[in-house]
Amino acid sequence: MRNRINKNVKYMESEEKGKNNMAKIKAVTVHGGHNPQGKIACGASDYIDESREDRIITKKVIRLFKKNRIKAYNCTVNNGTSQTDVLRKICTKCNSKTRDIDISIHFNSAAHQKVTDRKTTGTEVWVRDTSGIKGDLSKRICNQLSKVGFKNRGVKTTSGLWVLNKTTKPALLIEVCFVSDPDDAKLYKKNRDAVAKAIVQAILNYNKVH
Repeated sequence: MRNRINKNVKYMESEEKGKNNMAKIKAVTVHGGHNPQGKIACGASDYIDESREDRIITKKVIRLFKKNRIKAYNCTVNNGTSQTDVLRKICTKCNSKTRDIDISIHFNSAAHQKVTDRKTTGTEVWVRDTSGIKGDLSKRICNQLSKVGFKNRGVKTTSGLWVLNKTTKPALLIEVCFVSDPDDAKLYKKNRDAVAKAIVQAILNYNKVH
């Protein structure tokens, strides 16, 4: 679940980030977007727990990146004293790494859905804008995750999210599915490996044409 900041916050992208160089991706950071489950500033919890699952996917994604010779750093934070502190520490860790993009793993949440309707609420990717590499990768990730079976909710843009504003490289915030939808949760729990593979495959496909 996303965490918003004041929309007046200064956009801290470097000139390199603003230009969105379309070179191959050789190094990435990946992180779960909240404190661990049960702690202050943890993620959403319903049919599945966001903070548990974002860490599972983060680790799987990192293993797959490394298997495919892409450097990957885990920038998940486990000791934040508040949501703002968690986000600040995540961005600091990301910015300390030499990398091409930052990937933030989240799970979405809405009103609790009691009964299955045999439809998923779906997956989406948030970016600050769709210029250059951000637009390309976010579309690819949505498309790959939809192949797992999730409804493709598409690419969303906002200027109000910490990780999209305070990192110095292009950042993508992935909402894998909805913790509050029983159909999303059921599909996800059967396909954790496929979810991780979908995210990594999107990056590999991008590298094939750049």
